[in-house]
Amino acid sequence: MDRLKESARARSITLPQLAVAWTLAHPAADVAIVGAHRPDQRKGTASAAADIRLAPEDLAVVDVILTDAVPMQGPHPEGM
Repeated sequence: MDRLKESARARSITLPQLAVAWTLAHPAADVAIVGAHRPDQRKGTASAAADIRLAPEDLAVVDVILTDAVPMQGPHPEGM
């Protein structure tokens, strides 16, 4: 998470904005569903992220970070 935050800061965006922009950059994604714990967290995330265009190098950096991440375990919708 720290590496993703650092990557976002280097681009002068927030981590939530990076997450939404990265999701929208994926060719299989047409939309991103954005949630928040508090109403003030929504402000600026979805609207700003929609205008962010990540360069191929930016996407590659996030991919490397995610490749090195610890896999999450838990239930999968396919197994239900």
